[in-house]
Amino acid sequence: MRPTPLIPSERKTPKVGRGRATPRAVAIGEAQYETIFNRLPQPTWILDRATLRFVAANEAATAHYGYSREEFLAMSYPDLHLPEDAMGVRQRLGQYAPSRGTVAWYHRTKTEKVIRVHAVWIPVPFDRVPAILMVVETTPTALRRLVEETEEGRGRLEALSRRLVELQEAERSEIARELHDEIGQLLTGLKLLVASGERRGENGFLGLPAAERAEINSIVNELIGRLRDLSMNLRPPMLDEIGLIPTLEWYFGRYTARTHVNVTLRHSVEPARFPAAVEITAFRIIQEALTNVARHAGTDQVDVEIHGDRESLRLLIEDKGNGFNPRLMLSSHSAGIIGMQQRAHLIGGHLTLESAISAGTRIAVVLPLPVGKAGGAGYPT
Repeated sequence: MRPTPLIPSERKTPKVGRGRATPRAVAIGEAQYETIFNRLPQPTWILDRATLRFVAANEAATAHYGYSREEFLAMSYPDLHLPEDAMGVRQRLGQYAPSRGTVAWYHRTKTEKVIRVHAVWIPVPFDRVPAILMVVETTPTALRRLVEETEEGRGRLEALSRRLVELQEAERSEIARELHDEIGQLLTGLKLLVASGERRGENGFLGLPAAERAEINSIVNELIGRLRDLSMNLRPPMLDEIGLIPTLEWYFGRYTARTHVNVTLRHSVEPARFPAAVEITAFRIIQEALTNVARHAGTDQVDVEIHGDRESLRLLIEDKGNGFNPRLMLSSHSAGIIGMQQRAHLIGGHLTLESAISAGTRIAVVLPLPVGKAGGAGYPT
């Protein structure tokens, strides 16, 4: 059933020249007003002032509330309200109440969902009877604008954070290559020079005694080892070449040799490779977690579990060490914990941290995989 035309019959219609409005002009005016009414973005109705029954409803009203126009025309406005509010609504809108107003109310949709609205109404003549034009804003304009701006700002911040992480990883990779290729070659040349001096005899190398030459050789070897460790920690090249699990096995061996903390790794991963962004995120989170264990946990054992499929990569890092109060740690803005959480969040994942004094720490991470991106190392970070 088509709702009553939206042009009030008492409204002065457009004039043509100096004569009265023509039927065609009236029809055009009615069509224009009906178009405006239906295209309003806010739910809007026209109510009979005496009965508060709906006599017209626009498209936004049907979309927001789930009722068809025919269903609205069989209802009255108080039907949208909670039963306990219906009497107050009738008093607020009745024939003897102020003819216009604004108020915050609760409405019910067809699915019984309760929503808070900001309602504004004014009197209008409609089909020769007093009526009310009722417009509601499901989210106040200022609040909606604030929410939209906040979401836009958050989106820009996340995009910037992702870009900064990408640049950081690229820079780490470049520095690691420079250390390995340039500085490493210089130190290797120095080591060969020292060895050549030793072969020339006691005074063949800068006239230094054998003991001092041996000490120089030892220092050069230590520098080469530390340079290799620094280069690998910045960005292990095997992470790009052979994948996450083999790289972690290599890293855990070096970690145990350096810290004397044993790492037990359990994994079930299918496929063997994941997008580069997921692999580097998982590696960095585990790396940071193990660094915290070595520094603060006071334990010689940590367990790492990795499970992956074509939907997500899941990590679990757990120790039985000293533990801590997570609330105090987060309130102190711990860079390590916040960094792990941020890395997971930037690729759509989440990190859960559980810890208690003298009860150890448990870190669980879920990193979702983009559809169709499982398996393969060539995806960009």
